[in-house]
Formats: sequence, C-alpha cells, structure tokens
Amino acid sequence: MNTKLTVTDASFDKAFEAHNRAEMVEFFASWCPHCKRMEPTVNRLAKEYDGKASVLAVDVDEAPGASRKFGISGVPTFLFVKNGKLVESVSGERSESELRQKMDNLL
Repeated sequence: MNTKLTVTDASFDKAFEAHNRAEMVEFFASWCPHCKRMEPTVNRLAKEYDGKASVLAVDVDEAPGASRKFGISGVPTFLFVKNGKLVESVSGERSESELRQKMDNLL
C-alpha cells in the first residue's frame, strides 16, 4: 500500500488488525481546516513508509465507533501503534518531521 487507507467503522477493526506491526492512525474530519492542511503530509508519509508501516485514516463522521473506542475528542489526532498497542497519541497540526520521528520510533 503506498497511500493511506481510509477506513470506516465497518472496516476499521479488520484494517487495524491487518496492519498492526507499526502504524499511524489519523483521525480527521472533512470539514476540519487543520486536517485539510495535514493531508499532503500524511499522504507523503504513507508513501515514504510503504512496506515498513501503515497509515490508516479515519473520518470521525464516518467512524464514530472507532473514534469513541480511542476517546478521540478533537481532530486531527494521530495515534502511533506498535503490534496492536497504542504507543503515543498527539492532537492538532504537527510538523512532518515530528510525525516522521514518531513513525521511526515505531520501527
């Protein structure tokens, strides 16, 4: 997969389990200006980490169950997961270098 995988409540669990070695899960909303500004960065990281880590994108309006499961209260929120376990969570706009460093820490 060389791009992020957008998932809904119906596909979240399966995608989360299938890609659980190392992954960044982005919770976003289509109406969120901060999320829109982060989209190119997230897409670049998805391509850069292809084959090493997965990037899942979860629209909070399309996946309220997944959002509740992880206690998402604001967007964008990024979860960093290793072997199915939450390692770190950050909210708000972040620099590409910060997200890259967090991804590298998972590997």
